[in-house]
Amino acid sequence: MATLTKISPSRMGPPRFGNRPHNIDTSVKKYQLTPEQLERYKNGEKLDDILKGEDTMKQQKPKVISYAKYEEVVAERDELKKQLEELQANIAPENDNGMEWLKREAIHAHKLVTEKEQEVEHWKELFETAMGDKERLHKENLLLENQIQRLKEANDELTAKNERYFADLMRLEQEVKGLRLYALQKLHIDVYGA
Repeated sequence: MATLTKISPSRMGPPRFGNRPHNIDTSVKKYQLTPEQLERYKNGEKLDDILKGEDTMKQQKPKVISYAKYEEVVAERDELKKQLEELQANIAPENDNGMEWLKREAIHAHKLVTEKEQEVEHWKELFETAMGDKERLHKENLLLENQIQRLKEANDELTAKNERYFADLMRLEQEVKGLRLYALQKLHIDVYGA
């Protein structure tokens, strides 16, 4: 007889994971690398070394430049801006011409595609016509082959009849020849006597 198993009251209810505090650091550290730092990191340099180098650079005092040098840098910047504007002005018309050329090429390509589709349709119709003719000629060929077979059989029958008739003719000719000889001898005996 089966006995009932008793379950401890501490084992009943939802699972318990305890209430002890855990000492896990859940903070997230984010690093924003400059393109140069990222390149160094990709080349295999350790992240700590890269960040230490940046800390030492921050600790260094900023460079002081003279006002004349400042004016020189500003003039160079303005010159570069002018060159950029000129390049953009030169590129814009070429770009428009390029767009027009691309549009013309697209229209031309579309025309070619349409022509090729029409040509494909034309060849498709010709192919279907040829396939229909092939099917019709195949049926006609089968009918002609059947007719040739019937004519061969009829020819064989006629050849067999011809051979029989020729054999009968030869037999009859021999009989006629024999009868002529007999009639000639009989006539000879009757006329001249024995």
